Amino acid sequence: MFLYEKLATDLYDLEVEINKPADFDEFWNKTKEIAKEKLEFSLEEVAYPLKARVFKVTLLGYGDTKIYGWYLLPLNETKKYPLGLFFHGYRGYASSPSSFANYLLNDFAVLAFDLRGQVGASGDGGYGGGHVPGWITQGLDNPYDSYYQRLIVDALRMVDLAVSLPEVDAKRIMVKGGSQGGGLSLATAALSDDVSLCIAGVPNMCYTEYGVLHSSSSLREIMEYLKLYPEKAPAFFNTLSYFDNVNLAPLIKCPVLVSVGMQDPVCLPKTVFAAYNRIQAPKEICVYPFSSHDGGGELFQKTAMEFAIKHLNP
Repeated sequence: MFLYEKLATDLYDLEVEINKPADFDEFWNKTKEIAKEKLEFSLEEVAYPLKARVFKVTLLGYGDTKIYGWYLLPLNETKKYPLGLFFHGYRGYASSPSSFANYLLNDFAVLAFDLRGQVGASGDGGYGGGHVPGWITQGLDNPYDSYYQRLIVDALRMVDLAVSLPEVDAKRIMVKGGSQGGGLSLATAALSDDVSLCIAGVPNMCYTEYGVLHSSSSLREIMEYLKLYPEKAPAFFNTLSYFDNVNLAPLIKCPVLVSVGMQDPVCLPKTVFAAYNRIQAPKEICVYPFSSHDGGGELFQKTAMEFAIKHLNP
């Protein structure tokens, strides 16, 4: 056996201990109640050079913040479709309708939003206290005032929106994303009984405390803040533990596909396996020994499509 073939050998048995707050279940019950308080959205069909029906969608997210995105439908109007809800990576946006053409060609409906406050059009604001450039340190000393809670409330409302759409088969809802989007996919699958399938490429939000100490990317924002205010570390890491997929993964009930790049300095292999190993639902992981944060790139995207078709039968 070559050395590269052994890179993940020990990680399949990895078990980590992280803080799980005493009110973890209470927090999530309250958060899910917030998500269910309202479902308000609007759709506007627009012209777009794509053989699909294209809608601009506006959803009221946490705190009545307007969240903007796309709703896309194949042209066949004689059936109900499985739907893919796509979450983008950190500092990203929902991209263009043509980015999802491969799913439309395979008879999936698509929802994709600009996540709050990031590069796209969706807004955010109104946190107590300061933060370093970026979004994830906003409100991080209080789980009930954190960016992460707002992000997940938005995601749960996106699932509720998907279920309500008349063209969509509510029993075939998939969540999919990479990096931040992969972590959000795992968390949404854990917290919503309406998610039927989860595809998480190189997921963030996994073994987050370790990531803060070792990652080379977005979690460095937390490190930069704590350089200035080290006394806030206990509160920050306590808040992060509510949203860590190591704690959320056991709640997932649907099939899950995960990817990991063994050279990834952003979503480190140890963090991905820490959460993956806690999933009790049917699961598969694609290990790419030579990949970094691309998590297998097009090789994984092909596998993801095959996984989606196998389970959701479009």
